[in-house]
Order: sequence, then structure tokens, then C-alpha cells
Amino acid sequence: MLKQALKPRWIGLLLVALALVSGFVMLSMWQLNSSTLGRVNADPAKDRVRPYTEVLKANEPLIQTQVDTVVEAEGTYVQGSSYLIENRLENGAHGYWIVSEFVPKDAQKVSIDGKQTQRAIAVARAWSRTTEIPQEPQGTVKIAGRVVSNEPAVASQSRHDEDAANPRTLASTSTAQLTNLWERPLYSSILTVAAEVPASQSLPVTVEKTIDESSTIIGQNQDLTPVRAAQVEDHDINWLNIFYSLEWLVFAGFALYLWWRMLKDSLDKESDPAQYFEYTGEYFIDEETGRAYYFDPADQQYYFFDTVPDMPSSTTTSRPTAQ
Repeated sequence: MLKQALKPRWIGLLLVALALVSGFVMLSMWQLNSSTLGRVNADPAKDRVRPYTEVLKANEPLIQTQVDTVVEAEGTYVQGSSYLIENRLENGAHGYWIVSEFVPKDAQKVSIDGKQTQRAIAVARAWSRTTEIPQEPQGTVKIAGRVVSNEPAVASQSRHDEDAANPRTLASTSTAQLTNLWERPLYSSILTVAAEVPASQSLPVTVEKTIDESSTIIGQNQDLTPVRAAQVEDHDINWLNIFYSLEWLVFAGFALYLWWRMLKDSLDKESDPAQYFEYTGEYFIDEETGRAYYFDPADQQYYFFDTVPDMPSSTTTSRPTAQ
């Protein structure tokens, strides 16, 4: 078989088969990589505190590579600006986010209707199990926490419920909705506060530049705790892509098998041509013996079949015994 495989024809077919195999293997690797493209792993660099101006950009959405980044800012809360955001979990308990309007001292100035105002940050400064909204800290404060994606505006059921305990309740932290309620331009993301101190103090930051786990907020009590948002992680695998990857490997194996099978059949035909002989012309039936035979014009003689071929009756003719 090796001698047959080294013929130019079969070497050329082998190269074609190997090209197909390479293509199938590349497609398999592509599907395998696609199975984990949706996975999201925690980035330790996002846990290091940095100035909010490095992440929050005016009139720009929060891009995927900056989601869950920890930032710090110094400024003041707008008194009486807080709203409750319903259906928020903290250690498995249902409660509310308290979202407040925070104006950094170095915030960008914006002109609206001829009046100068500063851009603010929508801050989720605390989680509470009750519907009571605490007073915002007064004076200049420092805050630090994780920046999370904005949410679409959703109608709140409890806000329109006559029996609701607090009418200042929203269903989502939507900056589009809050900017209308506060009548002030906002950055298009939410800062969840894990640490909050007066401006005269330093934020509780570790030597690794991360927020200390024991950090608190001003006025913290059992019903008011910091919003310790964690990085979003997703380790799921798309098993459909895994199946496609294996399928392409099967195709690669079949391409090699097809080349080998064609080579083997060619070798078998050369070593035993009678086994692969097919006659499609007219043949005759000997009246005495009932055996089928045909005339080969190249050899100028008759040949008998070992078995009667399965052919249409129009191709058969009864003749006397061939001489």
C-alpha cells in the first residue's frame, strides 16, 4: 500500500485531505474558544481604588472593561434628594437601596438654560431593610465604592400603591429617570458606596489600594449598611459550541478515512480486477446450460459470467451455445 500511496496522484489527494483536516481543526478550535467567550472572570485591578474621573466620563456610557471598577470621590450630598430603590438583596435579605445625589467638588460644570450647574453622580450610599429614608450626610465627605451599570427605567408598583409606606420609591437605578427627578445632569452609571467618611478623615484603604472590609458609612446602624457590590462573574460554558467543536473533529477524521479508503479500493482493484468488474453491455444466455456470456470485441472472444447479472431483460438474447 505504501508504494501505491507514494504515487503523485495519491500524494496530491493526501495534500487535499490534509488541507481539509487543517480547516476542520481550525473550525473546531474556533468553536471551542467560542464556548468560553461569554465567561467573565474577576479582575483584581478593578478592586484598586482610583479617582472617579478615570472611569466616569461626561456624556459617555460605561464600557464593559470599566464595569465594577472601584473609584473614590470627594464632594457633597444634595439634601433631601434620596430615593428608595426596591427589591434589593443584602446577604439574602430583601430591602432597599438608598440612592442620593452626590456632587463632586471637581465635577464638570454644565450650562442649562443659561445657568451654570455641576454634573452629579447617582450614589447608592446604603442598603436598608425599612422604607425610612435617612438624612444625607452634611458637609464635604469622601466616598469610595464600585461603579455598576446603569439600569433602564421601570415603573414601580409600590410607588403607585395607596398603601405604600414611602412614595419616594423607584423600581430601578436609572440615571435617565433620576436626572429628571433631580433636574441635574448625571454621569451614566451608579456608584455603590462601600466606604464613607467626613472630608477631614482618610478613606479606609489597604496597602493594596483596596477598600478595607471593615469600612462603614456615616450614620451606619443595623438598618443602614454599605452597599458592598461585588464583581460580576460568569463561568458558564456554552455546551452547544463544545458539541460543534467535536463535530468538526469528526469531519477531520472522516476526511483522512476517505483518502485511506479510496487508496485501499484502488489497490484492491489492481490486485483483483475481476472482483470490481462491471459489465453494462449486451449479454446472451446459453440455451443448453442457461449460463450468461458476452462478447468482448477487444479480445474477439466470448466470456461466461460466473453468476447471471441483474440487468434489464432487453439486454439479454437467447443463443445457441457459444463455440
